[in-house]
Amino acid sequence: MHLLLENFLADILAILPKIVFRGIILFILFILWPKFLSVVLTGYTKTLERKKVDPLLQSFTISLLKTVFYITLFFVVVSIIGIKATSLVTVLGTAGLAVGLALQGSLTNLAGGMLILFFKQFSKGDYISTGSLDGTVDQIHILYTTLITPDNKVIIIPNGQLANGAIINFSKNPVRRLDMVFSVSYDTPSEKVKEILNKIADEHPAVIKTREKTIRMSKQSASSLDFVFRVWVENKNYWSAMFDFNEIVKDEFDKHGIEIPYQKIDIYNK
Repeated sequence: MHLLLENFLADILAILPKIVFRGIILFILFILWPKFLSVVLTGYTKTLERKKVDPLLQSFTISLLKTVFYITLFFVVVSIIGIKATSLVTVLGTAGLAVGLALQGSLTNLAGGMLILFFKQFSKGDYISTGSLDGTVDQIHILYTTLITPDNKVIIIPNGQLANGAIINFSKNPVRRLDMVFSVSYDTPSEKVKEILNKIADEHPAVIKTREKTIRMSKQSASSLDFVFRVWVENKNYWSAMFDFNEIVKDEFDKHGIEIPYQKIDIYNK
């Protein structure tokens, strides 16, 4: 037993210098690697900006570069510890089916990101909708895309979902048609309503006068006459124009004695 303990201690002392040396190398590596990565990424980002590369392509390639660096770091650490890279690759190859199934979703998202960049479905700063989710495109990474909502929430969507799903891009075209509906009571002359709405549209500076507008009665509802109000505005003026028209129409209707119907119950006492 005593001899066994002596042999064990002798073996420990024999490999201790290697353990300490490798530990020091790993310690230095983990301190210097993030700084090295930061310097490389900063220089790469400045180069892309100087060449005016598409912002989404910038974020995608930077994300890809980070992934490559971390994979390289993993193999360097494995090599320092003493595990042969060939042995690791052999193990991964043996478990290839399981690894392939585990990475299937990630590979789909990687391919989806490449398709988005190739076909340019949207650009940084575009406001898009993917069904139940919508926001302004911020960045695209190798596996996911981030959107910023109007109330400053961050939405993270897998690239595969974006590449294979329907997308509404509200910013793609420079102008948009603003569709609104205004309701009045049945005793209001329709020509008077159209005259007021046309005047409001003609006087508002955001309305593109060279584009045809549509102001017509669209429906005779149960308790109101509904008038469609369609004008063309620049994308940047869309929301401000919509708020303006809601306020201006209310003021003009009040000024001309036009009633805007609201839910009410008439009770007759016999």
